[in-house]
Amino acid sequence: MKIVGFCNLKGGVGKTTACQNLAVALARSGLRVAALDLDPQSNLTTGFGISVPEEGPYIYDFLMGDAPFQEVKTAREGVDVVPSTLDLAVAEMRLESEPGRDTLLKDALESAPLSDYDAVFLDSPPQLGIFTRNVLTACEEIIVPLDSEFYSLSGLRLLSQTVDLYRKRLNRGLRISGVLLTRHNPKIIMNREVEAEIRNHFGDRVFNNYIRRNISLVEAGGAGLSIFGYDEGSNGAADYAAVAAELLERWKNDG
Repeated sequence: MKIVGFCNLKGGVGKTTACQNLAVALARSGLRVAALDLDPQSNLTTGFGISVPEEGPYIYDFLMGDAPFQEVKTAREGVDVVPSTLDLAVAEMRLESEPGRDTLLKDALESAPLSDYDAVFLDSPPQLGIFTRNVLTACEEIIVPLDSEFYSLSGLRLLSQTVDLYRKRLNRGLRISGVLLTRHNPKIIMNREVEAEIRNHFGDRVFNNYIRRNISLVEAGGAGLSIFGYDEGSNGAADYAAVAAELLERWKNDG
């Protein structure tokens, strides 16, 4: 089983979109996939068209051991999704003073019946708060979605430094396994320059495939669907299918 965090300390780079659509792409390939929404903004939850009923269980209940995984998950497009709500923002403030706060997710995953899953995806917030720290502690590898803008490079450098720190102190196996260029157009000079700098630093960890700008990706999230459920014939669907195939090949080569 692969436990994969989707992280970027800069917002608006397509992180949640990548988490959702790669999860669905892998499920369509026959893998059993779970996706956990650790972001109080709940974009992964709404992107799957999930509405958590009032007093209904969500990711916080799973983290605190108040609800088992089977009660919290909801199936969408072949993916078992553990949803979030805005209440998670209040919970974040409460948890900051709790001992063991950075290992809540790791402990919950270790106690959950997840052995049948091929991949568990963790969508983190775009800042280094408690839930991003939980993702960094719990996952084995990180995929970093990154739009091809110069402002994105500073966020990637900060995340890389943070991963190095966590690998030394809390999670020795943690690594950035992939950098995925989103909203990328190699015909634009700035996009090419950003890509060149990223490849110079991260080498073959940068995916060969990339995600083109595609309005259907924006529309799909608003419709509560993955790109495959919204417009299977779109460029966005073709791009995410290609990245998913590349990811599977990487995992195969990793053994």
